[in-house]
Amino acid sequence: MEQGLLQIRKLTTDDWETVKQMETNIEDDYVLHIFPHLVESSSQDVFGMFHENNLLAIAGYTIFPGGYAMLGRLRSNKKFLSKGFATDLLAYIIEELKKNPDITWVGANTNVGNKPARRVLEKLTLSPVTTLHSIHVKNRQLVGGTSGDLWQPVENTAKKRELLDSVTHNAINVFPYECYYPLPFKQTLVTDEYLEESAFYLSPDKQRFMTIRNDQKRDWYAQVKYFWDDHFEQPGFWETAFHYADRHPLHPAVWIDFSEEGFKKIPDKQAFELSDPWILYGDWIEQK
Repeated sequence: MEQGLLQIRKLTTDDWETVKQMETNIEDDYVLHIFPHLVESSSQDVFGMFHENNLLAIAGYTIFPGGYAMLGRLRSNKKFLSKGFATDLLAYIIEELKKNPDITWVGANTNVGNKPARRVLEKLTLSPVTTLHSIHVKNRQLVGGTSGDLWQPVENTAKKRELLDSVTHNAINVFPYECYYPLPFKQTLVTDEYLEESAFYLSPDKQRFMTIRNDQKRDWYAQVKYFWDDHFEQPGFWETAFHYADRHPLHPAVWIDFSEEGFKKIPDKQAFELSDPWILYGDWIEQK
């Protein structure tokens, strides 16, 4: 196949049927269901690489506050695997992002066991940032932890921001902005609106806090953001997380992003819906 005949362009709703017909070996691919939303979104784009009428691969990005761009939606046509098309497509997208003076960081999140995707990201010279076990509770009775009083809610937006700014040691090395979307923390990432949508709870001794925000990834989750590895040592931690979920009309499942060290400390892993850990790659962009 002649490289000169390859074409890369942004996809539109007119490409939906073509994307559906691409053979990827992914059963019930959620990207197919949300494709119109992706291409019509003001914060997301999807690109396709074509050879004549053949769609070889697709990939895109999502823009977050503070100039973060997270790559994703990478899908390859199984008829054209191992030819470097996925790498070339992502390289093109990264170069396009670098032309945008508002973009300060580019990254991608993939499963540790997804070696083909990791090879692609490493070819693009993106650096490993952190590894997370992003899992949700499936059996509360097995969670364990230290019993204690409920943590005190924090309502003031300025106080919430002050708490985030007070974190000097972050065990997970990122801010879990959404489920599957951890990002390096800086204040511009978290808007006042985001803080207002988030519940904050301060431990009785005022040495720890957690923040919880609902997120939908097919199912609804109460994503707990916690920056230490002592989830099971802090009195009242789990009671507070479950109290939040029980009071919410959606009754979301409690989701936690554990560091590798935090994951080792789980007393009974059968309490959680386990999955392959995720590894975040990324790099800051030096604007010219």
